[in-house]
Amino acid sequence: MEPGTGAGRPVGARRWPATTAIGPFEAQAARTPHAPALLPAGAAAVSYGELNAAANRTARCLADRGARPGTVVGLALTRPADLVPALLAVAKSGAAYLPLDPDDAPGRLAWLLADAAPVCVLGEGVPAAERPAAEELAGRAVTDPPRALTPQHPLCRAYGPGGRPAGVWTTHAEVDRRVRELQAAYGLGAGDRVLQLGLPLWEFLWPLRTGAALVLADPDRPGEVGELVREAGVTALRAAPSVLGELVPEPGPVHLAPQRG
Repeated sequence: MEPGTGAGRPVGARRWPATTAIGPFEAQAARTPHAPALLPAGAAAVSYGELNAAANRTARCLADRGARPGTVVGLALTRPADLVPALLAVAKSGAAYLPLDPDDAPGRLAWLLADAAPVCVLGEGVPAAERPAAEELAGRAVTDPPRALTPQHPLCRAYGPGGRPAGVWTTHAEVDRRVRELQAAYGLGAGDRVLQLGLPLWEFLWPLRTGAALVLADPDRPGEVGELVREAGVTALRAAPSVLGELVPEPGPVHLAPQRG
């Protein structure tokens, strides 16, 4: 992908006013509510307005379960079409998300839950995991919920693989800075269709704050990624070079932004 405006000087030298990671998405949804935000494989497009409303309803349900700034909510979701609105909902509630893998050993899952002490777990396949019922969601307001959230509040608590490593907190300010660095180097815009290939969860926020659409591959059908690139009109993706040839053998006119950490 071609570097964005001003890429001549080191990206790391730039300074931006700190903001929360969720605020820019809400502003984008207010500006372009009818623009496509999600393009799931084999399913109808989801607009920015629809995505924001769904996340707001879930955020209010999470708040009823104790989610607020300074708390943790577990995310045990494997399908991107479910994960994106859930991630946004957790951020809107003010809580930090804890990525959980239902395929982890039961002992490790139990330890993670005990150490991070989430107020609830959104998803399935993990002890105490749940999803708000349709009836509960339907009664919630679709407006952006109020929250006493600052850029210094955590957005994520993550643990390394194996053993019992200490959880690392990542703040909204850190995520906001990283997303702005990516945007400065590889500028996305409203016409872009960005294929998501399982990068860190917060990288879902990058396209969604620029007006681009996220193209979500079916994780159960990895062999169809190349076809999806062509059918969805993908203009950008970010992945490790070692996997690009396998996933997209003939990408065509697609910007390939290298994964750098």
